[in-house]
Amino acid sequence: MRASGDPYLQHCVETAVLLALIGANSTVVAAGLLHDTLDDSFLCYDYIFGKFGAGVADLVEGVSKLSHLSKLARDNNTASKTVEADRLHTMFLAMADARAVLIKLADRLHNMMTLDALPLAKQQRFAKETLEIFVPLANRLGISSWKVQLENLCFKHLNPDQHKELSSKLLDSFDDAMITSATERLERALKDKAISYHVLCGRHKSLYSIYCKMLKKKLNMDEIHDIHGLRLIVDNEEDCYEALKVVHQLWSEVPGKFKDYITQPKFNGYQSLHTVVMGEGMIPLEVQIRTKEMHLQAEFGFAAHWRYKEGDCKHPSFVLQMVEWARWVVTWQCEAMSRDRSSIGYADSIKPPCTFPSHSDDCPYSYKPHCGQDGPVFVIMMENDKMSVQEFPTNSTIMDLLERTGRGSLRWTPYGFPLKEELRPRLNHAAVSDPTCKLQMGDVVELTPAIPDKSLTEYREEIQRMYDRGMSVPSTGPAASSMVGWRS
Repeated sequence: MRASGDPYLQHCVETAVLLALIGANSTVVAAGLLHDTLDDSFLCYDYIFGKFGAGVADLVEGVSKLSHLSKLARDNNTASKTVEADRLHTMFLAMADARAVLIKLADRLHNMMTLDALPLAKQQRFAKETLEIFVPLANRLGISSWKVQLENLCFKHLNPDQHKELSSKLLDSFDDAMITSATERLERALKDKAISYHVLCGRHKSLYSIYCKMLKKKLNMDEIHDIHGLRLIVDNEEDCYEALKVVHQLWSEVPGKFKDYITQPKFNGYQSLHTVVMGEGMIPLEVQIRTKEMHLQAEFGFAAHWRYKEGDCKHPSFVLQMVEWARWVVTWQCEAMSRDRSSIGYADSIKPPCTFPSHSDDCPYSYKPHCGQDGPVFVIMMENDKMSVQEFPTNSTIMDLLERTGRGSLRWTPYGFPLKEELRPRLNHAAVSDPTCKLQMGDVVELTPAIPDKSLTEYREEIQRMYDRGMSVPSTGPAASSMVGWRS
């Protein structure tokens, strides 16, 4: 049973349902059902492999790795450190199959939906990590439906008073009659111009985005222009622009509020026309116009590509997805590197990358050897129970990491590291025997291994005897090397 009192199975099923709703295939849905089995049950990788095959087993293992990474970040409050949170995003994406990230997001979304069952302190810690790590991931993947839900749930738990007040104000200020009247008026005008459409519906801006806009621009609710909105989904790109003309003939346009994301898509592939007009009663009305394909991309992000990539290429669709994904990770790594170099004025100095997954010839984020092959490797470093996300050049070794932390000058045994295994650094929970082994994206390196109390007492007694005899502790040599990892 979960803390909420529901059967644990319900969480697994709900996670799988979320994945099925955005069009994931049977392998991903199966892995969604099994996503917690490696961590929370007696099952092992080999058992899942034997029962369900390598595809499902590898995804479940990928989700498990992401869960461990997430827990480390939560325990060490990494999400609050901007640079490290950025590196964590990159690591999540670079060390895992794209589909594993998607399963982890679905898992987190359902956990956020049931967060009320946890103690308040845990709710806040969980919500903070979600806002800092998982919301940017959902945005980067372009899954706006999940991003908006996650943001609003985080807002509710992190700022309950503001959430309650804003919810009440939104209910009071949202004019349903105006939306109904505007919808009917636009329907008639589109019919007169013979512009066919799939969907025309009213919408309102999400609570969290209203809250952010009010904070950023120091506005009150009455000054937010796009609380009321219409969304129109048409057949093709040409109809988008024809429908825009109709909208501007019906209502007067608010100057400076038109945005053409069709000719200039957002970094995550989002395409749409946005305009703000003065509706009835001089109430601002935002109208979004897009095609069905653009809407799929907006709602489901990179997952939308699963829906219309089948059958139009000789390669299996999953191969295409992985190639696209690899190119996109390189794009994002290059972007992250650029941001580190020009953090001041970042938004203005960096041109958005091309529409996922393609690149134009002059795109600064297209694959280049100096960016992809020599890009950074991010590793988790644990030292004195503190975690940090460290960046190293490709081909860096454990010794490079030790030198960075001031431990590289210690004299090791002829075998490389101290003979006592408990004194060696640990790489992904195993004692390191070769200081020249290369670091990989997502590695966890523990510099202060847990030392058994008995051993610790012996080391202290030995040091005390040395002082009693009037000897000083040498800074190098066997005595020093035997103390690597020692802590009082």
